[in-house]
Parts: sequence; C-alpha cells; structure tokens
Amino acid sequence: MENIGEFIINHWILSSLFVILLWLIFSENINRRLSGVHVIDVQQAVNLVNQQKGQFVDIRDKEAFEKSHISDALHVPAAEIEQMSGKGKLKNTEQPLVVVCDTGQKARAAAKQFKGKGHTQVFVLGGGLHAWREARLPLFG
Repeated sequence: MENIGEFIINHWILSSLFVILLWLIFSENINRRLSGVHVIDVQQAVNLVNQQKGQFVDIRDKEAFEKSHISDALHVPAAEIEQMSGKGKLKNTEQPLVVVCDTGQKARAAAKQFKGKGHTQVFVLGGGLHAWREARLPLFG
C-alpha cells in the first residue's frame, strides 16, 4: 500500500485511464438510477407482460403501427403521451409498461414521460421491434 503513490507517478497514463473508466462506469449507473427507466430484453418483456399483467405501449406513428406491431400493444404515439396518460388502459399507474419503438432509442424519452406522469414501473424494450423480429416473435398488422 505504501507504493501506490509511486506507482501512480510512474504509470500516470494507466492511472488516468483507470480513473476515467471508473468515472464512465459510475456515471452511467447513476444516470440509469436517476432516470428510473430500465431497459429490458425481449424475454424479460414477454415475462413481464405475461406474469405481471404488463402492457406493451407502442409509441411509433400510426402508419408504422398499422404495418406491424406486437399483439395487444397499446398505440400511443410519442406526441400524444401527455394526453393519453391517465386515461383508458393507462389509468392504472402501477401496471408495468413496456415502451416500444423501432430501435429502443425513442422509447427511452417516452418512458421518462410516462414516469413523469406517475407510472411507477416503466421499462424500455431494448432493441425495440428490431430485437423482437430477431427473436422471431410474431408481429401483427
């Protein structure tokens, strides 16, 4: 332990890289915790919907939704989240929601909006419908 200072001085590049790596890892974990949005894979999403009565929420536009969507997915375009939340099938803020888009990127922002509207269990389907297709699960439309 008494040689740590000497090691850091002699290997300042390695030490700097180590500190930067630690910072990146911890900042990513902190951002995930603060946002309250969890990214889950296809199998976890299916289990959540089947076992905990979760709801798929597709945020893509009407044309994309009509072309193909997950069975029983609720269509709530991203632009309409503010109006739809708290009404109809989204009245129960305790019900787990799995937010779906094409790739999972837009779903993160939408999931944060749902969290802001009081929903306590909001998840993002990692990889979106692309991951769903790769898992060879059925789509309707």
